[in-house]
Amino acid sequence: MIKNIVVFFLFTVALVGAQVPRVALPLPGPSRYYVHVVNGLSKLGLLVHCQSKDDDLGYHRLLNHGDGYKWNFKVNFWETTLYWCKLETPHAYVSFESFWLETQHLWLRDRCKHGTVGTCIWTAKDDGIYLRNFLANVDELIHKWIYKR
Repeated sequence: MIKNIVVFFLFTVALVGAQVPRVALPLPGPSRYYVHVVNGLSKLGLLVHCQSKDDDLGYHRLLNHGDGYKWNFKVNFWETTLYWCKLETPHAYVSFESFWLETQHLWLRDRCKHGTVGTCIWTAKDDGIYLRNFLANVDELIHKWIYKR
């Protein structure tokens, strides 16, 4: 009797296991990330202030077209790393999250993956802030400027 129950249980487990679809988990992301902010404006200088909860990276003036500011970091143990930036010109500004670790979706990681390296390139252009999409080899408009009154 017990032998029949054990056989039935093992058969049920095998049958249920065969019915469960296999889900491919995404490969882990890079262990180190690089974030670049670039002045792509045609005429104006750019003031950049980026920070995380634990690390204020200070203010940086990118005066000329093509000037950039960059930093790199490793994702923290709890995988809660988050950076945000405020970019400002004499006439407009925008604040946005410049890096976050994704657990459910891969939107940012897909755009910031450059080979095996995590590289996010944010470029301030005349009409807004663009993020480099390495997979598609294009800059994508992500944030529009907020104009000062």
